Amino acid sequence: MRILHAASEVYPLISTGGLSSVIGALPNALNRLNDVQAAVIIPYYSDIRSEDFKIEALSPQKTFLGEPFGLARTEISGVTVFLVAKDEFFRRKGIYGPAPSSSWDDNAARFSFFSRAVASLASLDGFVPDIIHCHDWQTSLVPVYLREVDTATVMTIHNLQFQGRYPHSDFAVTSLPETLYNIDGLEFWGDWNSLKGGIIFADRITTVSPTYAEEIITPEFGCYLDGVLKEHSYKITGILNGIDPLLWNPATDDRIFRNYVMGNMGGKAYCKRLLCAELGIEPSGEAPVLGMVTRLTSQKGIDLIIAGMDRLMELNFSLVILGTGDLWAEQSLMEAAAKYPRRLSVTIAYDDDQARKIFAGTDAFLMPSVFEPCGLGQMMAMRYGTIPLVRSVGGLSDSVTSETGFSFSGGYDEFIQTVENLLSIWGSRRRWAWYRRRCMNADFSWDNRVSEYMKVYRQALEG
Repeated sequence: MRILHAASEVYPLISTGGLSSVIGALPNALNRLNDVQAAVIIPYYSDIRSEDFKIEALSPQKTFLGEPFGLARTEISGVTVFLVAKDEFFRRKGIYGPAPSSSWDDNAARFSFFSRAVASLASLDGFVPDIIHCHDWQTSLVPVYLREVDTATVMTIHNLQFQGRYPHSDFAVTSLPETLYNIDGLEFWGDWNSLKGGIIFADRITTVSPTYAEEIITPEFGCYLDGVLKEHSYKITGILNGIDPLLWNPATDDRIFRNYVMGNMGGKAYCKRLLCAELGIEPSGEAPVLGMVTRLTSQKGIDLIIAGMDRLMELNFSLVILGTGDLWAEQSLMEAAAKYPRRLSVTIAYDDDQARKIFAGTDAFLMPSVFEPCGLGQMMAMRYGTIPLVRSVGGLSDSVTSETGFSFSGGYDEFIQTVENLLSIWGSRRRWAWYRRRCMNADFSWDNRVSEYMKVYRQALEG
């Protein structure tokens, strides 16, 4: 079985977050199975540093509409990655926009074209896919373009909040017939919706956790697509994301201050000391050092952290935050950091090396998301023996148990109560070590997920 993963990014070629991590790991895990060959296709952005990867140009191609584009290939950890080149769309600084929280005005045209290119490639340098596995709205038109073709399609929803919704006036950039602009097609409250098209026309749909699969067919979490998703619920499967245990390993990670293993955690204490020294943090010792690596948005519960900051400081916690996001959140956190200069560190950046230092150098990891399709930060933190405190939604409730962390389901009062519970456990060295061991023993490897994907692929092939 040959599976082509179509996505907008893949780690380490180009990355803005969790999506790229999944695309960088899942095909690799699939390739470890017998009789399975998985490859990846993404746009060839100018931000991809060709000097860091051996990139080979392939023969120029055309879409089924005759639009020319370039094609290249490279290899990452044994996985072939194809690159679709189109200068007018991808030869610019920035993947989705000129800044992390912005969008290009022509994204509808950019990713419609990319989807047409993917749908047009019956063979890629000898690789003939049996299934095209599309990820998020940027590739969700692929099943629409292939609606009358035998190639099977699977659509994964990584985050339903991002749907590729555009005005009706932009529908022409899809080159789809106007007959598809209706309530049973891509029409959506007077606009058109890329992801809705993928949901309707894909053979099978997956989400990135079992709980999220149940949540998205409800009005609370359905982002106005709950009716469509409920209608197509027969083809939805929730599969919890994984992480690469070799990539996230405190015993071998050369980007943390010192390596360590379960049973000999001296290296973690050293990582904590150096992280705090580097960031100017002076932990009290009476409470853990908390870490956050996140987008600074309401979805991630940042407003809850800001509201509870004074109480966290009263309880003697120290807090290290890394991320970028909404301006109001960035400014509020920077003001709080000025108020608590020895207790709170805020770095406005996307920095993989710094993220690893935080995973290794903090005691507990905060992830109070309002909704969370899966979340990878909590899994990565657990690999480094950092105990998660999460809101019990989506993949957070599927990955953090009462034996591996702390969870709450309500608002501010429950959050503070759970933080205080965590603090009481911190007071017992043996109980804290018990939690830490179970975190490090948790198995989130992709090898545990591939059998579930193979079942979905077989269903897609059966139609």
